[in-house]
Amino acid sequence: MSGGRHAAWAEMLFRLYIERLTARSFRSLRLIGEPYAASPGLPILLVGNHSTWWDGFFIYLLNRRLFGRTLYVMMLEDQLGRFPFFGLVGAFGIPRGHPRGVMESLAYSASLLADPATMLCMFPQGELTPYRRRPLGFQRGIERILRMHGGVVTILPVAMRCEFGGERLPDAFFLLDRGSEVTAADFPGVEQLERDQEALMERLDAAILSGETGRVLAGRAS
Repeated sequence: MSGGRHAAWAEMLFRLYIERLTARSFRSLRLIGEPYAASPGLPILLVGNHSTWWDGFFIYLLNRRLFGRTLYVMMLEDQLGRFPFFGLVGAFGIPRGHPRGVMESLAYSASLLADPATMLCMFPQGELTPYRRRPLGFQRGIERILRMHGGVVTILPVAMRCEFGGERLPDAFFLLDRGSEVTAADFPGVEQLERDQEALMERLDAAILSGETGRVLAGRAS
């Protein structure tokens, strides 16, 4: 398993790269509603839908703008092998079809949550899927991570959607739900988490459809 690190020089280069790349590729990045005020004494397990190549980069920017946590992102081992630089800025791998390797990755994830400054991002769909596909098909790794961790974690869902309007470049919209502080014992289950995520995505769709523009995190205000 490839564990995530945080090399200062790599963080600096990555920040410059992502800022420039998103500035060239998006008209704006917009937050609908208010960010959740997470307890600073608890680690955050951020859960998002996964329908674009950009999603991990979006999480990186959301963390920089809103939370300032030590960010780790779980990604497929074969993808991390293609982009090993990501391992220097907090990404770590989980293999496909290798039960022992999967368990090692989940145990590593649980160990990261021992630090209350951690934000661990997971995409429980496990792979890129079309935004409109339902059900989302969440996998059950979160349940194992919570059991291995054994303590309280803030689970924070985020819905993400890219939308082309009347401009050449798209806007990216984000909606953060209310976080829930849970342990393995009172976690309502992956099925409920999946339903909550689908409802959050529907709320984001409705906000975009109604013309809600939200708060600009990056890019142009209009």
